[in-house]
Amino acid sequence: MDPSRPSGQAARRVAALDDAACALAPDAVGAKAARLAQARRLGLPALQGVVVPADEAERALALGAEAAATRGPGGARLAIMGAALDPALLAELHAAVEPLGASLVVRSSSALELDAAWAGAFTSYVGVAPAELETAIRGCWASAFSRDAVERCEELGVAPEQQRLAVLVQPEASFGVSGVAVIAAGDAVTITATLGSPANVLSGWESGHRVVVAADGALQTSAEMADVEPSVFREVARLSRNVRAAFEDDLIEWGWTPERGVLLLQSRPSAPLPDQERSNELPASAEGFVVPIAVRIAHLAAQYGGPLGDELVLPWAVGSADFPSPSAVAPLMSADPWGAFAEARAIAATLSTATWGQGGHRGAESVREAREALIALRDGLQGETLAKLDAGRLLNAAQGVRLVALLRGIGRHLVEAGALAKVDDVWRLSAVGLERALRHPHHTPRRTAAPREGWEPFVYLTVVANGSAHAGMPAAPGIGAGSAWFASRPDSARPSQRMVLVVPHPLPGYAPLLWNAAALISIGGGPSAHLIEVARSLAVPAVVGCAVGEAFDGARPLLAAVDGSAGRVTLLHA
Repeated sequence: MDPSRPSGQAARRVAALDDAACALAPDAVGAKAARLAQARRLGLPALQGVVVPADEAERALALGAEAAATRGPGGARLAIMGAALDPALLAELHAAVEPLGASLVVRSSSALELDAAWAGAFTSYVGVAPAELETAIRGCWASAFSRDAVERCEELGVAPEQQRLAVLVQPEASFGVSGVAVIAAGDAVTITATLGSPANVLSGWESGHRVVVAADGALQTSAEMADVEPSVFREVARLSRNVRAAFEDDLIEWGWTPERGVLLLQSRPSAPLPDQERSNELPASAEGFVVPIAVRIAHLAAQYGGPLGDELVLPWAVGSADFPSPSAVAPLMSADPWGAFAEARAIAATLSTATWGQGGHRGAESVREAREALIALRDGLQGETLAKLDAGRLLNAAQGVRLVALLRGIGRHLVEAGALAKVDDVWRLSAVGLERALRHPHHTPRRTAAPREGWEPFVYLTVVANGSAHAGMPAAPGIGAGSAWFASRPDSARPSQRMVLVVPHPLPGYAPLLWNAAALISIGGGPSAHLIEVARSLAVPAVVGCAVGEAFDGARPLLAAVDGSAGRVTLLHA
């Protein structure tokens, strides 16, 4: 029962933002609604609103989960959209929103949104008439089973029906200018602004325009924002500072109208910037890496790099100028994966000895020296080892292809056993780890977010030394490198290997692809897009607004090096 109601009256099922409970219960009303309720209680400028609590979504989400079991996420969304809201709830909701006006904004609000990895995951609707309110609410609930949300759930270990999805209804405002603002430790506020609604900036379709308000109020603005009164941006900066003082949130979404001034639309902590790893400290000079053997090894390392590839592929594959990528080799399935592994190891030993040209004791010594040179190159970026590695010659590429086919077949076996998420995760196992996975497949943890691979600094340096540089906007800090993969649509099939993800715009739907990305390049969009928040939360370096689309002709493999701190992308064709 609602304790604020007289005895005998039914408890309310919807809540106004000004109700005390809203400001205290993000699990009940979602992070967005809870924060705006707190802001209103403190006198900060936020629109009034009404919340349908997360408890009201439980029946719909359970219905979606039941449908998903037999008909997939699409069937789940249809089931939710086809289920009518309880008439009593709908009647109470219509009465509650009547003071909000004839045009409404219906926004998803979940406690999960406290984690930047969920930025942009759920649906909101603008310009909703009261008669359309029921459909919009069902649409917010159904977004829990969108492809994007379901795949994020898989990566983060959350069942879709447990997403606790509330809905916030507010009056629609017609903004003259709006955007995102981030406050730095020194009180300077960096604003991304756009005329009209902030939706296209947040969704990644537009980059917005940068405005900086210094701690003393001094303004640096772009020509596109010259017609906006400077007082608007100073008011945004003041709101940013007040929000940080109240909640320690350093990121706000805002909008300005002539009648209401600057309004707070949402606030949250920005994704923490990752610590810069020592592997980012690259040698000042890359002259020693401007040689064909460095490019050859970089391509191999981007495709096969990992404990198993380092042990069984790279020592002989460096002797080939054009050895195929794993994806070009079909898995060779075997009823005896242990026998297949033994054969692969025997082939690797034979090829390594032949590649370095000698048999007997001296042959074993040459293979050992080659392995040591590869380790020195990977772990120490010792360019002087490249000349030694350039001496190897692979004489039997067909046997090398068979070895890769055998190992990919074992990878397929482990995927079917539930031990691996993707076939080419096999390269990231050690030989001992692979044996353990074959012996106990159900005790092998599946990969989620991919850590930086040991070869990435070498690949990065080689691409920077030999490739062509392109400028963009810094978006998420750090460096990353690997094979580049252009995903034309958010529903593109995931690559089996860790790659640099290249997208036309940083749309939220690309978020699930970031869990296996070495870096992100966006041709359009800006650093305030929700997808960039996800990238920062996963420590994926990112550059946006980088015109590299013409490089992806599909004819040749492409390596990419990304410096997300400097806004620089370097591309290198095979």
